[in-house]
Amino acid sequence: MASIELDHKIKSAVAAWREKGYEGASPVTQRLLEFWFSEEHWLKDGSEFKFWRAQREAIEALIYVYEVCRYHNLYSLSRNFGVSLTFDPTTDNWPKYCFKMATGSGKTFVMALAIVWQYFNRFFGTQNGCRYTSRFLLIAPNLIVLDRLNEAFEDNAIFQDFPFIPPEWEADFDLQLIYQSQVTAPHAFATLYLTNVQQLYEEKEAEPANVLHEALGPYVVKGQPLSRVDLERALAKHPDLLVLNDEAHHVHSDDLEWAKAIARLNGPPPSPSPPAGRFGEGGQQRLVMQLDFSATPYTGAGNRKAFFPHIIYDYPLAAAIRDQVVKRPKIGEIEHAPEPLTKDYVKRNRLQIDTGVEVFRQFQRDFKPTGKKPVLFVMADQTRNADKVGGYLEREHRLKTLVIHTDTAGVITKKDLEKAREAARSIDTNQYEAIVSVMMLKEGWDVKNVCVIVPLRSYESAILAEQTLGRGLRRMTPLTAGWEEKLIVIDHPRFRDLWNAEIQNEDLDIEITEARRVYEQPNIVRVDPSKLQYDFSLPVLAGGVARDVRRLADLDVDSLPGGLFRWAEITLPRVMYREKDLLTQKTDLERELSFDYTDHYEIYLANITKAILARCAASAQFAEIVPKVRQYIEQRLFDSPVDMADPDTVRKLNHLPVREKIRDVFVDAILRLQVVEEPYELVERWNVSQWNEGKAFHTSEPVYQARKTVFAEEEREGLPYPRGSEYEKRFMRYLDAQDEVLAYTRVLPRMSLRIPYHDTQGYLRHYTPDLVVKTAQGFFLLEPKGEGWDKQEDTPAKVEAATAWCQKVSQLTGEPWTFVKILQPNFGRFQGLPFHQLIAACH
Repeated sequence: MASIELDHKIKSAVAAWREKGYEGASPVTQRLLEFWFSEEHWLKDGSEFKFWRAQREAIEALIYVYEVCRYHNLYSLSRNFGVSLTFDPTTDNWPKYCFKMATGSGKTFVMALAIVWQYFNRFFGTQNGCRYTSRFLLIAPNLIVLDRLNEAFEDNAIFQDFPFIPPEWEADFDLQLIYQSQVTAPHAFATLYLTNVQQLYEEKEAEPANVLHEALGPYVVKGQPLSRVDLERALAKHPDLLVLNDEAHHVHSDDLEWAKAIARLNGPPPSPSPPAGRFGEGGQQRLVMQLDFSATPYTGAGNRKAFFPHIIYDYPLAAAIRDQVVKRPKIGEIEHAPEPLTKDYVKRNRLQIDTGVEVFRQFQRDFKPTGKKPVLFVMADQTRNADKVGGYLEREHRLKTLVIHTDTAGVITKKDLEKAREAARSIDTNQYEAIVSVMMLKEGWDVKNVCVIVPLRSYESAILAEQTLGRGLRRMTPLTAGWEEKLIVIDHPRFRDLWNAEIQNEDLDIEITEARRVYEQPNIVRVDPSKLQYDFSLPVLAGGVARDVRRLADLDVDSLPGGLFRWAEITLPRVMYREKDLLTQKTDLERELSFDYTDHYEIYLANITKAILARCAASAQFAEIVPKVRQYIEQRLFDSPVDMADPDTVRKLNHLPVREKIRDVFVDAILRLQVVEEPYELVERWNVSQWNEGKAFHTSEPVYQARKTVFAEEEREGLPYPRGSEYEKRFMRYLDAQDEVLAYTRVLPRMSLRIPYHDTQGYLRHYTPDLVVKTAQGFFLLEPKGEGWDKQEDTPAKVEAATAWCQKVSQLTGEPWTFVKILQPNFGRFQGLPFHQLIAACH
């Protein structure tokens, strides 16, 4: 498949490009990539945040092909990557890039990354031959997807809640959202138009023929509504529009209305009074690019799948399952399921429905202490049968059930549309425990709460099976929570061949097991109110080391060490090239070789500056630092100003000791300037029993029933420890046996104990020790680890920062705090000693 081959070649090229420090990207882009993927991020709730691998690779692929390679059409992609792509050249009129990403793998975040990338390159006026814009059009296929996108982008919520914008640029971010029916004049530097695609369709009929496929209901009225022509006129004012299509498998043909609507957006601005639907034809290209996002960007099914030709990034469901960014699907097959001799739909499927409810009740039981709400999803074959199943669930199982009426063609009644939209928006808090539908949930209605799916019909197409499974794939908790969530499908054995084919064709890691054994009870971490005698408080400090790239503007060249070399004394060794005759061994040719970066001073400046910034994790500050490097070389490095007109100057600058000294002087100055030392202060004290607001926490890690902690120690409850570290479990058992130990805790996610330090690359990081132990003599931060931990390059910085933190806490609280690393070999030698002697032996 050529489009997937294109993805493979782009991935390979991007990996090499990443290793070279994103060479060729603009300074603005380099700063964004550095901030997104190299720096550390913490959310408001105290949890650590990292962009997922798929999100990183997707935006890297886009930046690489568009900004670095400048392949702005399918012809360029095909020719330069050596891939044969099938497309109509008459429609290859603007850059089009498609992202094939599994449901739940974070497509909305990739959209936000693309918006920020374009925005800041436009804001800072990047001039590199590429077009950048601050005008965006985000198109949804229906109103339910539109609701989800509006929730993400309204009031710039996604940009405020997650680390998309470097702190030094936050004040420069000015993006206005214009919802599809708002009559609001753009007033910000950037505009994001959000609409469902039907607002762009040509008005051929007063009422859509198929409400599900075309609109999923009437247009939203929010303020005074815009007509289609009004919206197109508003968009036509922008000569540089970027279009983002969500669920873009609808744009699979240039003959479809969606594709036609986008094509109308390309071209010159319209005349003052254009005929309806006739603007943007011919002439100047107005679309900066089109970005298509879909889990299923293909036509056909099975062996007849035809993928979109412009897929530049593919992240299949198999990869999403392996990376645990989505729930892990499991198929629960009903054993020895009889075929009831009845035409009654509910009776015929009762065993499958009841089994699904039984598994769902297990989810409910285990989710209750966490405050999370699971949802059961049942798919029937016809509307009248959906009603019967809904009634059965309400009557026999007392499940509050929402039935969404659709027929096999996908037409949904208007009276059900608002219920479906509201259920999707408020699923965490509303009364519905089960959803029954025919076809409605095949797209858009993909709430993260769905944990059990009971399909009561055969699936005619691969797309339907894939998208139905996708309704429950989204995780309920962050990936950093350490819990492998499950999505369970209860099915009849007659569909085993279908699932086996799907699993084999898509290389899916999906287990088929007996329905009675399909549910696995999670391990739980929770505070036990009966164990508060082991509660204690942790100090929360503000201050310590920080990193501020904005301070590079304060770098004073005159303060750097000067006169480090005497210009006249630098003599370059002559490197000779000798060519000998192999028979006579006589030298036939002899000439001197150049061994420098370059003969050109400007290229030398660029290379030495890049080498400096690579060591300081500040590559985006190239434009700010290069004039300072120039000034230093020409005026301060040597005992006298250098003559740049002298042909020997660059050769002398390339002398290895000179190059190394320039680099070391600037690296030292920049790191000292970036590191901000703020005095520690005690902000508050925080009790261990307050962790997670008193709610239970699921984990896929093994748990140890710790005695001297506030945490429960029942079956499958306790303190988690790494699956591969029996040593840490043994160490907690040791603590429980020590009379000196009054109480302890592992430092769990969202506990307010993070110690700032700078890694060897200059990035600000936060270190979290494993354990806090309370004794009568004071408190101990402990790090029980294998020998490998002590050999990691950042370990000395962590130890230094933790030691300084303990010293400061001791001063601020009057309580002794001590940091100790206890390597496994040392514990093996001293584990027979009392706690205080073990500490003394390892400290």
